[in-house]
Amino acid sequence: MKKIYKLILFFGVLSLMSFDKPNCGSIKNSNFKYRNNKKDIFVSFKGDKYIEYHNKKEHYIKADIKWVSECAYTLSITESNLPDFPFKKGMKLNISINKVSGKKVYYTANLAGRSWENRMTKI
Repeated sequence: MKKIYKLILFFGVLSLMSFDKPNCGSIKNSNFKYRNNKKDIFVSFKGDKYIEYHNKKEHYIKADIKWVSECAYTLSITESNLPDFPFKKGMKLNISINKVSGKKVYYTANLAGRSWENRMTKI
């Protein structure tokens, strides 16, 4: 009987450990949106390309994606027509995905000494 309890405990702990790492595979080749200053921003991940659309797709930020792990990637800015965008071509934005819950992806971004947390929703 003690062996059964030990097996139940072992598998219980093992199943809890599997929830620590988010499933980030759903991000690749998908579309998302997030809110910034009460406006919807649309994001497209396609292969090694990233596009972020602002102002009803009138403005954009384009970047190359380099996945550094299953749940972390670097965006290298390649082009932008977003007015007053403070970052230049070639700057690198590092993203770490903290949690994936249903259609929501929670992440931390780092760029030019600034860090912030946000979430995006799969569409």
